[in-house]
Amino acid sequence: MSVDLDRLYARLAERADAAGPPPLSAVRARAARRRRRSLGGLLAAGAAVVAALFGAQAVLTPAATTPPPPRPWLPPAEAGFTPFDGTAPPVLAYRTPARFGMTATLGDRAFAMWLAEDGTEWVGGIDLTVQKMLWPSLSLGKFGDTNGMEVSPGAILLLTEQGFDNPLVQGGSDTIIAVDPDLGRIMWTLPYSFNDTGRVLYDDTLVLSRPEQGRVEALDLRTGKTRWSAAERTLATGLNPVHTAAEHHRTAGWSGTVPTDRRVVLHLADGRVQVRDVTSGRVERELAMPVLPAAGELTRQEYAVDGVLYQFAGSTVSRLPLDGSAPAVQSTLGSGLDQARVQPCGGQGRFCALREGPGDGATLWLVDAHSGATRWQQTVGGEGATILYAAPGVVAASRGRSQVFDPAGKPLAEVDGQAMWVGSGNLLVLGEGEVSGHQLATGTRVRLGSLTVSGFCSWNDTMLICPTEQGIGVYRYAN
Repeated sequence: MSVDLDRLYARLAERADAAGPPPLSAVRARAARRRRRSLGGLLAAGAAVVAALFGAQAVLTPAATTPPPPRPWLPPAEAGFTPFDGTAPPVLAYRTPARFGMTATLGDRAFAMWLAEDGTEWVGGIDLTVQKMLWPSLSLGKFGDTNGMEVSPGAILLLTEQGFDNPLVQGGSDTIIAVDPDLGRIMWTLPYSFNDTGRVLYDDTLVLSRPEQGRVEALDLRTGKTRWSAAERTLATGLNPVHTAAEHHRTAGWSGTVPTDRRVVLHLADGRVQVRDVTSGRVERELAMPVLPAAGELTRQEYAVDGVLYQFAGSTVSRLPLDGSAPAVQSTLGSGLDQARVQPCGGQGRFCALREGPGDGATLWLVDAHSGATRWQQTVGGEGATILYAAPGVVAASRGRSQVFDPAGKPLAEVDGQAMWVGSGNLLVLGEGEVSGHQLATGTRVRLGSLTVSGFCSWNDTMLICPTEQGIGVYRYAN
């Protein structure tokens, strides 16, 4: 499973710790444990078997065509930024003070969850066209912790934890609570393990992998009933949607985009790769990709992008065309990448790789997963850096400072605050107590409004939706 949401939860925990009571500090520890987790003895024992079974398919230096360099960067047209009143009453007002909140935007609707200081978890929806509630905010009862939410057109999934006295929870276990995004009603609940369960959310289906149980199942989002299941043991990172490169662009929020491709990829502990239809579970194709041994503190990382499955572990990357047109091949990445976090940064096998250094600095690379070559390298801010990629380039943000690079690695801007790509190709910047817009063509910073954010915002091409101390506010930042 990709690590995008784990990074979100770790950042969410850091915000919560800074805001007040400490229970959410466990989120950071869970995310760190999950990044370090591998299947341990199982994979160590299986590595030799995999090598024997499929080693002939692993080619160390593929004779692949090197993708062309990125096109010359052209500045986007200036955005029609417009000031807003940050003191306007929130659309979803908190009934009691909250520890933190987070939002997700889908077109002209936004959804929010927040955890009150008394432990009550809430969820609400907003019609952005009229800036009104879709339905009365729904209380889910009290919890000791949370792992946030995931949203698709079919359901809002609340990833709750420590609901020991909550009637929605069995035995205090981690529990998924599915809420109807149209009506604001609970549709179903499901006990699961956040640390030990992979999740891929589609518009009508949730696919879950349970490696420790050797089982994969797909649930109907409306009913929670099983659509199909398979007695297969995936790797801890072996459940992946098939995304296009554009679906990895961060132009609406922190969490991932619901995939449009109706396939799900299972990378199994014995090295098999199954490409299954999401609705029926039918195996469309079974392939082979040797399991790369995990190295260091980071587990292996996997992504299926533009019809190719990529697997990163240590300084090695392997790739497998999902149409079966070629066997799996391996490449060696440049030095220093063995402890890097990776994520897609454009098509044709380009990935951003971020490695935090021993001091305040970190190194950001753009690597070619086909050849193993480094396209460019930059020094960026330190611990906890966030990487946001979109067509205009890369934002690297850390400790209240954002650096912006074009796809070829040329510095474009450096701004105070957390910069975020918007649909125009320009930037929204969340600063200390204010929001501004940044025109990349001119370098002009447009002050939009005073706003103190207490959680994670989301946005569309004209609206910014943020948790504040009073509730969830909606702010029109562009025409």
